[in-house]
Amino acid sequence: MERRLLLAIGLMVGLMVLSNVIFPPARGPVAEGADSTLVVTSPTVDEGDQAEGDETAGAVPAEEAVGQEAAALGDRLGEAAAAEAPTVAQETATGAAQTISVRSELYEYVFDTRGARLVHATMNEYPNFAPDRDVDGPVDLIRPGDALLGYTLAMGGDTVSLRDIVFGSSGDDMEVTREGMELAFSAPLGAEGVSFDVTYSFSPTDYRIDIRAGLRNVAGQGYTVLTDLGRGLRSNEATPREDLGQMAVVTRTRTGSISSEKLDLDAGEWLVVEGGPFNWAASKSKYFLAAIVSDEQGPGLGGVLLAGLDEGDASEIRVALPVPGGADGFEMLAYVGPQDHDRLRAVGQELQNVNPFGWRILQWFIRPFGGLVIDVLVWMHETFNLAYGWVLILFGVVTRIVLFPLYQISMRSQMKQMALQPEIKGIQEKYKEDPPKLQQEMMKAYKEAGVSPLGGCLPMMLPLPILITLFFVFQNTIEFRGVPFLWLPDLSLKDPLYIVPFLMGGSMLLLNWIGQRGMETNPQMKMFTYVLPVVFTFMFAQFAAGLNLYYSASNIASLPQQLYLSKERRAHQAKAKTKTKTKDAGGGGSGGASGKKPAGGKRGQTKTGGTRPRGKRS
Repeated sequence: MERRLLLAIGLMVGLMVLSNVIFPPARGPVAEGADSTLVVTSPTVDEGDQAEGDETAGAVPAEEAVGQEAAALGDRLGEAAAAEAPTVAQETATGAAQTISVRSELYEYVFDTRGARLVHATMNEYPNFAPDRDVDGPVDLIRPGDALLGYTLAMGGDTVSLRDIVFGSSGDDMEVTREGMELAFSAPLGAEGVSFDVTYSFSPTDYRIDIRAGLRNVAGQGYTVLTDLGRGLRSNEATPREDLGQMAVVTRTRTGSISSEKLDLDAGEWLVVEGGPFNWAASKSKYFLAAIVSDEQGPGLGGVLLAGLDEGDASEIRVALPVPGGADGFEMLAYVGPQDHDRLRAVGQELQNVNPFGWRILQWFIRPFGGLVIDVLVWMHETFNLAYGWVLILFGVVTRIVLFPLYQISMRSQMKQMALQPEIKGIQEKYKEDPPKLQQEMMKAYKEAGVSPLGGCLPMMLPLPILITLFFVFQNTIEFRGVPFLWLPDLSLKDPLYIVPFLMGGSMLLLNWIGQRGMETNPQMKMFTYVLPVVFTFMFAQFAAGLNLYYSASNIASLPQQLYLSKERRAHQAKAKTKTKTKDAGGGGSGGASGKKPAGGKRGQTKTGGTRPRGKRS
């Protein structure tokens, strides 16, 4: 059983490592020569941004239905086009640009009137742990010089970028004290009466930004809006390398498929995210998120495009939203904040699954199970008012208690298998030249004895999915970010003193040693007993302290169970040996004095089967 378990662990690790190598993420095709071209749906044209030197153009037929256009947009993004510059006149609003701060207890959003863009997003409840931070303070999600929610319009063969237009605003700095407080921006676009208006609506208790926007006085023409999601979120973690490794763009299609693309493009490389229309598109880091969520009843987000930059671990992210002719503008939602499971779930459309747990080959299991584990841990924290460190210890103990009946089943199955081993060895010796017959007779023996060959191993493997899931939970669950416990400064980071990993390895070694008592051992089993805990200790030393804390608590909670099972196993073996000795003693006498017939033969026969000569009576 131990060898099977060791092999299972090895296979699981091998599958995890090889899955992304064997099944690398697919990247959408980009037409040759499309280095700086973005073609959008009808009635639209390509994006142009004179401030950044982008060249754009290329229209597509205006008679297609908006829903079909949104679905086909991803296939046309990146196609080469003919025109080179936007032709809609841009009239910059008078006055110098200024910033407007929108504050609540949760956040401070700073908007620049130049482009009506979000240039700072400060999370008041989350400290910045970045090693290169200038001063201690809260997290700011936007990189220096970057911005979110910049807009570009495409309509009727022309494009216009609004990023450098100075908008007029409805007010100055504001404190959000009630639901639905608004900040409005408006900018004229040259033609008489034509303007682009955008209104942001805020909540004091959430990170949602409701957006209502659109062109005014355009005679019912359709157009496409391209919205910026920036170059990737700013790293605010104590381990920037690990945080940057989590930077990605995540999308969800109307069919519920969620995919992720890393921001590791080369400078000048373009990537079209396939599968539109999308319910939402999000730029994420390890713990935070900036997402655009479309109206569930609307046409959806038509396409998502990534453009590689010289800056490492960064790509420019653009999201296209088609607006049908005759529509009174468009509505969408922006979420700029932490990856709080409950808040994301409240947004809807499975936004809580934006951070897909685990390797893709296991996501079908780890994603829903990981969500369940997070819900249980948060519920225990809130219900019992316990620190998350104690929650993890309690969770480890409860897990072992719940699984104890399965360990009982496993142990009894092991006992039956051990009692059956002499018969199995005899079958193997007898039919070693006939493998099919050997397999048939072995299965027959197991069936007659009521033993499942895997019955001793499968229950023992049930904690492994929990352990694997928790590995990814600690990688991405913001509830554990920066949470101290006893000597541990952060449950989401490794133990700086390495106490918990050694406690975990020591408890694992003790469990294995107790489990081997009363069992016939071989070199392989001894290696499993003593080498595997050492390997796990060195491997887990770099993992989150919370994961080691859970595993240690689970192992320690198992010690009484393992002692009980070991005692019962030895009692079973002693009973079996007593039966064997009794059987041997009862069948080994001559039977002369007692008058009982000798074992193994009829009366009057010797032990070797010969006939004893009869004498005459005296």
